[in-house]
Amino acid sequence: MKINFLQWAALACIGTQALASPIADPTATNALHERSSSWDPSAWWNLWWKWFHQQQGNGGKQSCKSPLVRKEWRQLSDAQKKEYISAVQCLASLPAITTAVIGGAITRFDDFQGVHSRQTPNIHWVGHFAVWHRLMMAYYEKALREECGYTGAQPYWDWLIDTESGLNMTQWPIFDPQTGFGGNGPFVEATADQNPLGIEGHLGGGCVQDGPFAQGKFSLALGPTVNYNLSNPHCLTRDFAPSVAETNLVQSVWDEVMAEPDYGAFARRLEALPSWAMKNVHGGGHFGVGGILGTMGDAYNSPGDPLFYLHHTNLDHLFWSWQQEDLSTRLSEVSGPIVPFDYNNTVAGNVTLDFEINLFPLTGNFKLGDLLDTTGTKLCYTYQ
Repeated sequence: MKINFLQWAALACIGTQALASPIADPTATNALHERSSSWDPSAWWNLWWKWFHQQQGNGGKQSCKSPLVRKEWRQLSDAQKKEYISAVQCLASLPAITTAVIGGAITRFDDFQGVHSRQTPNIHWVGHFAVWHRLMMAYYEKALREECGYTGAQPYWDWLIDTESGLNMTQWPIFDPQTGFGGNGPFVEATADQNPLGIEGHLGGGCVQDGPFAQGKFSLALGPTVNYNLSNPHCLTRDFAPSVAETNLVQSVWDEVMAEPDYGAFARRLEALPSWAMKNVHGGGHFGVGGILGTMGDAYNSPGDPLFYLHHTNLDHLFWSWQQEDLSTRLSEVSGPIVPFDYNNTVAGNVTLDFEINLFPLTGNFKLGDLLDTTGTKLCYTYQ
């Protein structure tokens, strides 16, 4: 049975497990993105402080000198897009290395999906949500580059461009079968039990029919159950829900997240609630593409859709953009609950800079404080 985010939320309070694991240095650069606030005198302080911070490094260690520059999908040439897609297909052809812990994994692509599935109860609606997924994107990028010969940086999907374009969702360039990730699956009727979020107007639900990840070209070993020790080869499914994408992946919601004054408020607004009571960009991407029956709408197994990585890299791009507004504060600030939804700290406390996360068994442990600077001693990338 596929578990959606609302069903997961009901299970999340059952308990948590210890987090543990470190990151290797991916590589990336400095640039203020166009979505940052307009220039003002305080920007001089931010730029100077960033320069000073890079010179100092962390405890005297060298900061990254040649950061990778992550670009929006449309900024890549057709040849660069093809190279990226080929690297993802390569990852899906290499043997898994996590089978001692994630018994159902068959490929390296499955490894990442399995890590997410295994830690799902601990990494959503918590203070470390944004940083944990930042770590995941960095290691996925590292695998594409070091194991599959990809020469670029992990791209992101700026869905604001699409929702502002006036194009029908099925016409968005990211879904192009030749220069994108392929489109929707055929329509499959969903039951009320399968749709606790009340998503309206879903258009698909079946196996992706075209593009590089279509049925017959691409297969997932994990999901749609929560048993990551069970191999269950099946197709990638998509279930476009334009009503979700076009009302959540919009500039006004982006701006609301950017306006939050501190990390705790930012992290909470980034995820919002597992409902549509508050518009949110995180759920908007997952359920806009995954709808009711699609892989992206599966709380545990959503990384089975290669678009997951472009969506979450854009969420990291949002996180990065928010940090740029006040670098001297936001490169050393975290907050938010350790236990999902425990915003009043009735079960446990808040995360701190020394709180540790991992992508076990792919990595060891990392302190949150070491992953806040994308051009520091542990990470090495920036955004354009």
